[in-house]
Amino acid sequence: MGAVSSDSGEKADSAKGQLSPITIFVFALATGTYAGNLYLAQPIIELIGQDLGMSTATLGVIVMLTQVGYALGMFFAGPLADIAENKRLILTSVSCVVVGMLGIAFATTPLMFLLAAFFVGISAIGTQIIVPLAANLADDEKRGAQIGTIMAGLLTGIMLARPTSSFLASLWGWRAPFLVFAFLMTGIGILLAVYTPRYTPKTRCSYFNLIKSMLVLPVKSDALRRRCVYQGIAFGVFNMFWTTSSLVLTDQFNLNYQEIALFAIAGAGGALAAPYAGKFADRGLTRIATGAVLIILLVSLGLTLPLVHFKYLIVFALTAVIIDAAVQANQVLGQATIYAELPEARARANSMYMTSLFIGAGAGSLIAPAAYDFGGWVMVVTIAASLVALTTLYWATEYLTAKR
Repeated sequence: MGAVSSDSGEKADSAKGQLSPITIFVFALATGTYAGNLYLAQPIIELIGQDLGMSTATLGVIVMLTQVGYALGMFFAGPLADIAENKRLILTSVSCVVVGMLGIAFATTPLMFLLAAFFVGISAIGTQIIVPLAANLADDEKRGAQIGTIMAGLLTGIMLARPTSSFLASLWGWRAPFLVFAFLMTGIGILLAVYTPRYTPKTRCSYFNLIKSMLVLPVKSDALRRRCVYQGIAFGVFNMFWTTSSLVLTDQFNLNYQEIALFAIAGAGGALAAPYAGKFADRGLTRIATGAVLIILLVSLGLTLPLVHFKYLIVFALTAVIIDAAVQANQVLGQATIYAELPEARARANSMYMTSLFIGAGAGSLIAPAAYDFGGWVMVVTIAASLVALTTLYWATEYLTAKR
């Protein structure tokens, strides 16, 4: 391991235990706002296209470029948190996101908009620096619960971004959400500058060797491999559900645009499960909690079939909350596992883990509309439940090996 080494310096060790309640709050607020930036365009792409003269085919590129930029930033820049001072990386990311959001807000041509959207995506990797940083700053016995609280902020940001964007755009036009979030990110940057402790990792290596070492992590770590599969599938199913739920709510429940936005806001309640999942991880109950979460997800998906058929809207909304809670709990359990397994490579492990989520999300978003068009909600649920069932069987094989 001459290419990637860790010295015995005290900079990283001295930071442990510096994750104060106010820092946790700021981190949760920051990750939620970061994540929200990536989803602002989704519900208003038609308004954007009409104003900038984009074709219908081009509208899909708006969301795609932001997500592709985020994936590239996550893969190529996220691992830098294992070798560079973390606070500087985070503040640089915030500054770039603000510039990108202003670029979107003042774009006058499709090309300007798309370039700015890509720049926002590739710059928004601050979230994937904050979460591993929090793991490094946390005390070992509290790490799971504290990471869970921060991840609750991230999920809340994702779930609230779409309805917030729709609301702001309905009042002041499509540029308003991007201007508001540019302002919010500026405030977040100030808070992060004040409350983020400095953290310099002990790992010393070149950038090339850093990326190379990241690519071999799944080969060496059974825990990372498994967690990538577990959450890649779970997050793919999550995206299948939310990609087609608006179609179901329109076709089966006759809801209008504003009512669908309220349904999405209700789904944000699932974020409350994240801190509790972290507490299970802190108690060494990760394996059994993972199985329970997968089974809950499977049962909840199945329950949506009669709920949609008989049009039980309120119970359907509650089921959506449970599905969200299960997926987010699984994510926290996964992060707690890989952070404990790979303490010297947390940023790299997190990059691989989140890349698997991105692949799952992309596949789920691609499959869901086609499945709904072919066989309606029944087909969507059948595919999603089958994937979760197979994942649950894979989880059960953990008991056939001594490895965690």
